[in-house]
Amino acid sequence: MQVEKNKVVGIHYTISIESQGIIFSNLDFNPEEYVHGSMAIFPGVEKGLEGHQLNDEVELMLTAQNAYGLKSEKLIYSLKNEQFDNIDALEQGSMIQIPGGQEALLLQKNKDSVLVDANHPLAGENLQYHICIKSIREATEAEIKFGRTEIKIKECSGAPGCC
Repeated sequence: MQVEKNKVVGIHYTISIESQGIIFSNLDFNPEEYVHGSMAIFPGVEKGLEGHQLNDEVELMLTAQNAYGLKSEKLIYSLKNEQFDNIDALEQGSMIQIPGGQEALLLQKNKDSVLVDANHPLAGENLQYHICIKSIREATEAEIKFGRTEIKIKECSGAPGCC
């Protein structure tokens, strides 16, 4: 059996970036399963796995543009301190919730304002994947319909976008 649309594929993988080495690994856990062709993973990773078989090891490089995007200077901006209820508790270098519910990196605290970076933490980074295909099986009708594995469907809380 090979990786193709409407197959559930289980993978072990590591993700590295040049500046830090490995930043994520699921090698100590059960393989992560996804429904191939459902846009559950980056399209470049999905395309790179297409046609591979059980136990194949695949090396892929996703450019920043095909991963979390390039860093946008528009997403680095100042906010007035009065927009935060707990300004004194906020620490420079930490992720904070900004008005509107988005998370951002607190770059600098000033007397009247804070400077934040709302880019994804991996924006601007090329991602190097090392993937080992651990399982391939036919997807069920429900998995195809929802684009998620049966386990993910059962875990769904009913929140928007969950199932």
